[in-house]
Amino acid sequence: MIGDMNELLLKSVEVLPPLPDTVSKLRKYVSEANSNIETMKVAEIISSDPLMTAKLLQLANSPYYGFTREITTINQVITLLGVGNIINIVMADSIRDNFKIDVSPYGLNTQNFLKTCNEEATFIANWLNDEDKKLSHLLVPCAMLLRLGIVIFSNFLIQNHKDKDFLAFLNKSENLALAENEFLGVDHISFLGFLLHRWNFDDVLIESICFVRTPHAAREKVKKSAYALAITDHLFAPHDGSSPFNAKAAVALLKEAKTQGINFDLNNLLSKLPSKAKENLNKED
Repeated sequence: MIGDMNELLLKSVEVLPPLPDTVSKLRKYVSEANSNIETMKVAEIISSDPLMTAKLLQLANSPYYGFTREITTINQVITLLGVGNIINIVMADSIRDNFKIDVSPYGLNTQNFLKTCNEEATFIANWLNDEDKKLSHLLVPCAMLLRLGIVIFSNFLIQNHKDKDFLAFLNKSENLALAENEFLGVDHISFLGFLLHRWNFDDVLIESICFVRTPHAAREKVKKSAYALAITDHLFAPHDGSSPFNAKAAVALLKEAKTQGINFDLNNLLSKLPSKAKENLNKED
């Protein structure tokens, strides 16, 4: 059954919603321009889509980026965040808007799930803006999509009438990733890495996702971003985020990163932890 499910899942990727025309035009221009990208041309492509323009300005003025003054033009956004980050943000936001969200196959309340996803992206921005703004800008789009695999898996399970079977299987398992691998042939984080590659996202983002479970094994260029996502993953895990075990694991990952030559400010992380994680740090697992 698992082999059949995996094959059906791969086939379902072929019919995922296409990216909006504006995103396709933007990707095409950047690909053809190589290193000769012109800010004005990027602004022109984005400005041709009023809805995307409004959303990008809204995101730029959100707590994700923490700018001290209001951002009022697309040119300002591009100058402050860079073309690469703009493309990632536009694609991430477009992808999120393209999917119907019902995560009941995971035994999760959909509204609570969406709230946690937003908190996840806000956390990584608040945490990293104070010590590595460049990394924060890179990872916000990734954090926005970190649980997209769960959304796609849920839709797939519902459409194939396997949602109740999966939930029963999940309830008997002690580990979400293990349950996904055994039932579907892949876990939602690894599947996201596959999707980001398919959609031609930034290579650093793709690799950071792929090494969330093993950040120590990532190459030097992406090791810090992989550790940051791994810490965030523990704190906002779908069923037991910020549990005593996960809160301690997040702090342990930060300390492990230091042995790999990656320095995060421990006090900064502790001050930005979700309240539940702060409460659970000193509790028994």
